[in-house]
Amino acid sequence: MSSLHGLILGLGLFFLGLQLTGQNMRALSGGSFRNLVRRLTDSPWLAGVCGVLAGALMQSATAVTFILVSMLGSGVIQSSAAALVLVWCNVGLTAFAFLAAFNISPLVAYLVGGAGILMGAVRTKPWNTYAGAFLGVGIILFGLEQVGSGLAPLKEAAWFSGVLEMALGSPVLAFAIGFAASALLQSNTGAAMVVITLAQGGALKVSEGMPIIYGANLGAILLRMFLASGLRGSSVRLVRMEDLFCVFGGVLMMGLLFAEKAGIPLVLGLAERMDGGAPIQLALVFLLSNLIPAIVFTPLLPLCDAALKKFYPSDPSDKPHCPKYLTHQALADPESALDLIPKELGRLFASVNPSKVGGVGEGDADESTSFAMLASAIESFCVRLAAENPLTAAQSQRLQRLRAWLHTIRYIGEAVGGLAVSRMALPPGADACSAGLISWIARNIALGAEATSSMDAEKIQAFFESSKQKGSDVREMRRNFLANCGAFSPSGTLDMSSMVDAFDISAWLIHRLSKLQMQAIGQVV
Repeated sequence: MSSLHGLILGLGLFFLGLQLTGQNMRALSGGSFRNLVRRLTDSPWLAGVCGVLAGALMQSATAVTFILVSMLGSGVIQSSAAALVLVWCNVGLTAFAFLAAFNISPLVAYLVGGAGILMGAVRTKPWNTYAGAFLGVGIILFGLEQVGSGLAPLKEAAWFSGVLEMALGSPVLAFAIGFAASALLQSNTGAAMVVITLAQGGALKVSEGMPIIYGANLGAILLRMFLASGLRGSSVRLVRMEDLFCVFGGVLMMGLLFAEKAGIPLVLGLAERMDGGAPIQLALVFLLSNLIPAIVFTPLLPLCDAALKKFYPSDPSDKPHCPKYLTHQALADPESALDLIPKELGRLFASVNPSKVGGVGEGDADESTSFAMLASAIESFCVRLAAENPLTAAQSQRLQRLRAWLHTIRYIGEAVGGLAVSRMALPPGADACSAGLISWIARNIALGAEATSSMDAEKIQAFFESSKQKGSDVREMRRNFLANCGAFSPSGTLDMSSMVDAFDISAWLIHRLSKLQMQAIGQVV
């Protein structure tokens, strides 16, 4: 195999390994990360530790960013804590680069072979996912070995030396190369590992690799710009905070590099004190290129957040026919998506209005279709969530439960619409008699919407008790309403009786929803 063939093979394996590792690591650590965030974000110090652990586990600041966006939307985490986790996850993801710095060639064959056999033989989760993650790591390391072997003969070629000299002669050009490599790989860790491999083969020096690594830290900005389309308010501010940190870190580290070229020993001086040669020293540079900016940037987070609010203010618009919480970014994290669906269902339920013909409130879209449009959007999101993710049994059960809530709320909307139509048909003077029934429906819709959105056990219990159709208050209202029937004509009496029937259907469905929610929190009803 020629050196060029080996180089191309190595790059292909490296790309494959990055994708395989990323997919499996996110599958393994997504739920753990969420639990970690819930426990450790009460303190700024613990939020920073949480960020480091998240970066080390998930190996993608972009993945951490959009999981945090979903958690922010579901109310699991505050924006200040999310920003801390996000900044410090960049420090944690540098851990993987040290693997490329050590000579573990004899172990790579065993890692790839063992993980591949385990992945093929064991189909059960999570062992198959663990095997996939280890196989990805092994393929990355094997790919880097092939890249190094392919580059070894090229070092002696005059044209290759000339290209390297031209590319690395200017720190700014080297910075741009790092940015482009990271954007192509969609991973600054991957770009840093390639630089470390080049240094291991003697293709570049530590001082030449430093600006490439600094530029690589900015490469994922382009991907995040694409993925953040459609986000609003605090969600888009969180994504831009990560971008701002990357730009800040790149500018800061390049400033330190130029200061070092002026004779002030800084990052390079510290790296050269470390034994192990250029690979270990560049891995340390990669760590410092994220650690130093994180230390400096952390106290500036409140100021940066205030500045970002001017450019990305909270969106005051709340269009009833459009999802507010369910974005395409949330589909990548099933746990967060399952937290967001109840909030959207709460909005849908709150839009049911017994005073409006059709049963829905006014909005930007036609009031007769806004309820149906939002319900269809929620249903479509649920279908995509199931189709695009390998859900666990617990997640599938939870999703089915939420879809049952959605269908019940749809029926409530139709029934309350019929109730409103029945009320419009009442004879003159009978409308005042129906006020108690309409008030009961409106009150329980408000309670139910709050219980649905919050998933709070006490609120669900209160909704269940309030919506009991056979309660004394309901019996009294129905008795008073029907007692007035004698004052109207037979047709008017029939209209009033029809409204009572429509009320009973609406009330039964509302209480049915409260029962479903009680079952969701483990209460037997």
